[in-house]
Amino acid sequence: MRTALRLAASALRDAMGNPGIRSLELSWLLSTAADAGLFVALLVVAYGRDGVLATGLLGAFRMAPAIVSGAASGAALRRWSGRRVLLTVATVRLAVALLAAVAIAGTAPTLVLLVIAAVGGAAGALVRPIQATLMPALARTPEELVAANVAWGTVEGVATLAGPAIAAGLIATGQTVGVAILASVSFTAGGLAVMRLRFEQASDALPPSSASTGPQLLEGLRTLRLRPVAGWSMLGVFAQTLTRGLLNALVVVAAIELLGLGDPGVGTLSAAMGVGGLLGGLFAMSLVRTTNLLPSASVALAFWGLPIAAIGLSPTVAVALLAMAVIGVANSTFDVAILTIFQRGCSNEERAPVFGVFEAVAGLGVVGGSLLGPLLITVLGNREAMVVSGAILPVVAVAIYGRVGRIPEITTSDERAVELLRRVPAFAALPLTGIERLASAVRSETHAAGQTLMRQGEAGDRFVVIEAGEVDVSVDGRWIHRLGPGAGIGEVALLRQTPRTATVVAVTDVRIVSIGSRDFCSAVSGPTALGLMERVVRERLARTGPGATGPA
Repeated sequence: MRTALRLAASALRDAMGNPGIRSLELSWLLSTAADAGLFVALLVVAYGRDGVLATGLLGAFRMAPAIVSGAASGAALRRWSGRRVLLTVATVRLAVALLAAVAIAGTAPTLVLLVIAAVGGAAGALVRPIQATLMPALARTPEELVAANVAWGTVEGVATLAGPAIAAGLIATGQTVGVAILASVSFTAGGLAVMRLRFEQASDALPPSSASTGPQLLEGLRTLRLRPVAGWSMLGVFAQTLTRGLLNALVVVAAIELLGLGDPGVGTLSAAMGVGGLLGGLFAMSLVRTTNLLPSASVALAFWGLPIAAIGLSPTVAVALLAMAVIGVANSTFDVAILTIFQRGCSNEERAPVFGVFEAVAGLGVVGGSLLGPLLITVLGNREAMVVSGAILPVVAVAIYGRVGRIPEITTSDERAVELLRRVPAFAALPLTGIERLASAVRSETHAAGQTLMRQGEAGDRFVVIEAGEVDVSVDGRWIHRLGPGAGIGEVALLRQTPRTATVVAVTDVRIVSIGSRDFCSAVSGPTALGLMERVVRERLARTGPGATGPA
């Protein structure tokens, strides 16, 4: 327990120390809490007016547009900045919450509630794939990316606890309209958080241009076919969201008919899932590592479904609350694992199209589950429907693990090159998107002892990083210092656009990675990286000036 809490606290501290990640997390917290609370209010109103069928239709109408808008998220990022899209979404969701308040206060028919849910679902479906695509443009290391996803899961747990819990309290006091009004305030605050979003480089706000000009959805499907880990993981996404859709109807039936908790019970069970999500976020860092993402995702899938079956087998309040909490833990763990799998298992060019497919598949799953739930309840009965629904995910989890669960490495970039480049301080400031672009541009070279790598007075056309071996640096024949693995050489001529200021000779056999002038200058064009590299240049020039001798 202490270890898990310490790891979670460290992950949150690392992620929250990054201003860009902090802004995204705050926006996600506010918008998710608002969305979860508003949906509970709409479910209760729809059930009160037209019964369980209306709740199933509400879930379907809410998620059906996600099939289109989720698939369009990649195309939106190709045309507009992520920040601009997220601000537009926040504005639309504000309008939806205000319209919901009017509909709930009046006697609007269920059809109006369905339309409101559809518009809100269409707007909300853009948020997750865009934020997931942008996160590697903000995180600087794989560890920080995992930490950000853990924090994301923790934040979502807090939001899915707070939103339904607040909604349940307001509904219990007859203030259902107040849920929608409070949601509008929260959506506004989430938009303000997005306005603070900043990137190291302007290009990091957009995914790299793909060589293909076809529809983003087809590009994403093509990537899933070529990358088995991503393809099988997407099957897990569909199965998980299908079960989530089933749960939309099942949780209402369980609360009102099986457990006798009444209308506020829907919010109570949803809040129990939120408590589990919060605990899952705390423990996810100890459960999820970049080396065991696939096993973690498979186990989380199994424990997403089994508790639903447990409620059907033993429909008591205690079992239901515990089961929903376990689902919340599994949900947080699965979210962290699956997001990191797609972020690390896809290249910069593939990431946006794949997350577009992700949201479309999630929409299909929830729509299918929302429509299937009432049918299962009608045909099988309440308890039997819960048992059957809970059996889906364990079967899928076993299948996924059997096909790809033992693959040790899922990343698409050269991790050795990335780790080497990270040893250069200016490159360490780059986000993952930037460092991966740079790693894809490097060229490996070997030089024998005594060979000259750079000669004073020649034109500078590359920057090199020593991977193995040592070199001597001299100016006008005067020895300056010796450099070894992890040292970067050649930045002065490239940044100052002057001839080489020193000669570099291999003392031992050396292995280096070479970066062309254009790729180097592009990588360090951001304010943080450029500032760090300029400081190195000033220090180097000071060392190589008249009278400067001796080791660095």
